[in-house]
Amino acid sequence: MANSDELYTRILADGPSPKTLFHLLTNLKKEGQLRRVIQESLKALNAYPNDIHIRRLLAETYFDAGLISQAEAELEKVSALIGDLTDTYKLQAEIYMKQNRKQEATRCLELYLAHRPDDRMALDLLNTLAPKEEAPVEEPYPHIEETSTKSEEQKVLQETPALEEEPAEIATPTLAEIYVEQGQIEEAIDTYEIIVAQHPEDESSRGRIEELKGIIAERSAIEEKQRDELRKKEKMIAILESWLANIREQFKTA
Repeated sequence: MANSDELYTRILADGPSPKTLFHLLTNLKKEGQLRRVIQESLKALNAYPNDIHIRRLLAETYFDAGLISQAEAELEKVSALIGDLTDTYKLQAEIYMKQNRKQEATRCLELYLAHRPDDRMALDLLNTLAPKEEAPVEEPYPHIEETSTKSEEQKVLQETPALEEEPAEIATPTLAEIYVEQGQIEEAIDTYEIIVAQHPEDESSRGRIEELKGIIAERSAIEEKQRDELRKKEKMIAILESWLANIREQFKTA
């Protein structure tokens, strides 16, 4: 371990590239040196503030160390950096469409719309790529005798079920996993639940929902433990302050 630590120190002192830094810090994290990973990651981000990989590694290390708020703050920065690059997916989709590669274009548009859901042009483009379903053949209404009254005709029309237009839902495992990468676990669960509702036989998505719910439960347990520790510290501080006040009062009396 001493030799590897010395080697790491030498590499860090030589000002390695961001890629080398990322691999080195990843190895340190695997060895359980969370505090050192945090310190060196912060130094690296001073030089390379837009490096998504190092910033994501820092967020993961914060989370493993139980520093939930710091992890959340870093993930928000990662999400912002990813958001700045989302136009790449749209351009890639346009390239695939020119090559008639509809499946790849669809996937790129889904990734793009996960970040830019308000882009109507991209949404319309995605809808044009979706396979079109054949319109159902409408059955003619039963022939109504000419002697039928107007009220009977209205009754037939009222009993005819109206066709409801369902809103288009963009819900795919790819979209759900993007939410996971961004730390938006609740949104990922909602997306997977839509997938399961549309495809009840999808056991993989159903299992992923349980995994994500487990992550939320684990985070809640960690946060509750931190709150308990904070309450204990506040109680101890209050007791010490009370003792200090009593000691000062005794000195005044003496």
